[in-house]
Amino acid sequence: MNLKTPPTCKHMRSKNIMVPDFTDPEVEFSIDQGVQHYWCLCTMTTAGPDNDFVAAEMCQKGRACFEAE
Repeated sequence: MNLKTPPTCKHMRSKNIMVPDFTDPEVEFSIDQGVQHYWCLCTMTTAGPDNDFVAAEMCQKGRACFEAE
């Protein structure tokens, strides 16, 4: 069973990224760990360049403004 989340756009951000957990190096970071608020670095708002909402489940391959790492 593969529980890995699909890659998200490199421009998507959340507060989760700003506060890394350095206490346990074995814990794998996932951008979707209960986070509710995301923003796009291109627009600096909660909407992407295509005027659609920024969210982990939406900012993935197939979206017009998506850019991989």
